[in-house]
Amino acid sequence: MTNVVEEASHSEAPLPQKNKPDDDQLITAYLGGDPTGFQRLYERYKSSVFGYFKRQLPEAQAQDAFQDTWIKVIDNLEQYRANGQFSGYLFTIAHNVLMDAHRKQARSPETTEYSDEEEDIAATPEQDLDSEQISKQFQSELKKLPIHQRSVWILKQETEFSIEQIAKVTNSTKEGVKSRLRYANEKLKAGMQKYVR
Repeated sequence: MTNVVEEASHSEAPLPQKNKPDDDQLITAYLGGDPTGFQRLYERYKSSVFGYFKRQLPEAQAQDAFQDTWIKVIDNLEQYRANGQFSGYLFTIAHNVLMDAHRKQARSPETTEYSDEEEDIAATPEQDLDSEQISKQFQSELKKLPIHQRSVWILKQETEFSIEQIAKVTNSTKEGVKSRLRYANEKLKAGMQKYVR
């Protein structure tokens, strides 16, 4: 069971390892007039940032949130303090954009969350599902999680952040993050139980 959850959860590219030059050097280069500094920074994080949104919002909203995040990064980059914590800074902005998107969605009576997504796969416990079906079902179960549980679970999967870093990004406590991760894992395992033997 754990293997199914772990396999399905790693469908997006993980956060890249730090390469030379480091993030702060790229930011310094960009602010010093070298546009390739920002381009390299963007290339380094685009997959993980988009994966963070794609697994929590419908496609069009994920695209908008992704763009909003990078616009906010550019607009505020001069205030960033070079301390080797750019990934945390970036995902704090992404998390705030995500929360804004969910607040807007909640205020819109015409919008239902994930209305453009597929319904649960109709399967009985006796049926074998192939890996693609399992992945789709897992994504469906993931989207059923409450936003705060889903957000910390995806941060844990998409990044190499520690519990402390996730707490900082989500403006939570370490215990709060641990609790949300535990509940998310329990719900995901329970939701997938009927689809695997």
